Amino acid sequence: MNDALPATPSFLAIALYAALTGGGMLAGVWLMRRYEVWAVRHGGELIAFAAGLLVAGALIHFVDRAVELSGAGAALAWTLVSFLALYVAEAHVVPHTHGRAPSEHGVFAEGRTLGPMVVGGLGLHSVVDGLSVGAGFSVDPLVGWVALVLVVAHKLPEGIASMSALYASGVSGRRAAATTTILALITPLAVIASFLFLKGVGPRTLGALLALTGGAFLYVGAADLLPEGQARGRLANTFFFLAGVAAMVAVKVLE
Repeated sequence: MNDALPATPSFLAIALYAALTGGGMLAGVWLMRRYEVWAVRHGGELIAFAAGLLVAGALIHFVDRAVELSGAGAALAWTLVSFLALYVAEAHVVPHTHGRAPSEHGVFAEGRTLGPMVVGGLGLHSVVDGLSVGAGFSVDPLVGWVALVLVVAHKLPEGIASMSALYASGVSGRRAAATTTILALITPLAVIASFLFLKGVGPRTLGALLALTGGAFLYVGAADLLPEGQARGRLANTFFFLAGVAAMVAVKVLE
């Protein structure tokens, strides 16, 4: 095993990549403000595609690279820790904001008291997303790019889900858009902070961070997004899920 790490991108490049991570969620805000009916109608395909990217990307890019850096036992253990931690957090602390029954807006609803919980939960999620991109680029430019793609891909349906949940909590469209925009800005800041903080960190520590990131992506893809795609029951959703998997496999084959 070669523990030597490839050269990392410049700070300017990282700043640009960080900006892209916020763009996915902002695209979700824009879709909900301008094309709400279309966004809700085709949300299943977007979610299924993102699920395929996250599940495959976590396993064949993040966990695989973590094994190289820190060993199979440690990498799998940290992956499991991350997966279980997110399960406990989502089950008992923060709400799951994707699947809702239709509200009067035609979007997802689950009561009128979700607003603050949604903001807190998505804020924490945004920090984790930013850390994953920073850790990825600290290890390997390709891993960083994969993290960037995974974050941007699931940020779009997350932006739609955030707007929907805030609507269902009685928040106006303008205020929901402003709140979700602020949430979108958290991820770029976390990308830059984590990239600067992780400079000089050893391979085993980076391997553990990659495994934690892989577990987080695996949980979001398999436990949050994939059930949503299955619940819609459309053949197109299965196609988009498999397309997301195929995209990650193609990246692995061509690297």
